[in-house]
Amino acid sequence: MKSPTEKLRGLFSRRNRTSPDSMTAPAERLALPALLLHAEKIAASLQVGTHGRRRAGSGEDFWQFRPYHAGEPATSIDWRQSARSPIENTFWVRERERENAQSLLIWCDPSPSMDWRSAATLPTKRERAQLCTLALAGAALRGGERAGLLTGPEAGRAFAGRQILGRLGEALLHSSPTEPDLPPLAGLPPQTDLVLISDFLWEEERIEALLKQCANRPVRTHLLCILDPGERTLNQTGRIRFSGLEGGVLTLPAVESLGAAYEQAMSAHLDALRKSATHLHVDCVMHDTSQDPLPALLALHLAMGGGR
Repeated sequence: MKSPTEKLRGLFSRRNRTSPDSMTAPAERLALPALLLHAEKIAASLQVGTHGRRRAGSGEDFWQFRPYHAGEPATSIDWRQSARSPIENTFWVRERERENAQSLLIWCDPSPSMDWRSAATLPTKRERAQLCTLALAGAALRGGERAGLLTGPEAGRAFAGRQILGRLGEALLHSSPTEPDLPPLAGLPPQTDLVLISDFLWEEERIEALLKQCANRPVRTHLLCILDPGERTLNQTGRIRFSGLEGGVLTLPAVESLGAAYEQAMSAHLDALRKSATHLHVDCVMHDTSQDPLPALLALHLAMGGGR
């Protein structure tokens, strides 16, 4: 007997072969130059929106003034700035920007279920995931940081230099269909931001296990959950045969009668994902492929760089 979660996962991952072809056929891959150009534009917008992923550290360049916190050494106070402060009895500390380069490693879910879209006007989840991967990597490289993938022959290696983005794009577009369906987490270097991009339409136990593994690594983990609008609501009618991109067939009568239950189950699944992430101090950003990716990426970029 399958659990409700397993039944839900099966419905999420199965697609209707009796619908128009645009509902089931994977979209054609974007040519690499077009994909890189789009990613570079988003990366530039991310930097404008966050002024880069700057962090406090032991460098020489001034970053910002911030209020003095009780318990800090008095030598950290900038007395000249404190004397100028319009706020009485407030002391200010001069923060400098961290000099050492950080690393960004991104896992882009290689599962066949990512090759789906509900309409010909939408990108597949894989196409949007690839775009988001390269945009985040491009923003990191622009900021002088290192970036790499957790897929392909160089999985786990981070590289510097803006010219590396094309190399990452090639690796994404030519990734092997035999890639493992979970990110390789062994040997991740410390001081790394780890971004996992997927639809996360998995069993809750699998999600919980992955996040616990991430929590035991010396990395900061962030999730980008990419969903097609056709997965958020069940807007089909009649007796429909769903055929899974990862195997399996499910025939449902009167699909319209299941809409409310489906949406309730989907909401419960996403709530569980958010709660698991919050419990383990992992950022979780949701994105719908019918929307502009910039707001979701900006939220994720801020989470990676803000206040650290």
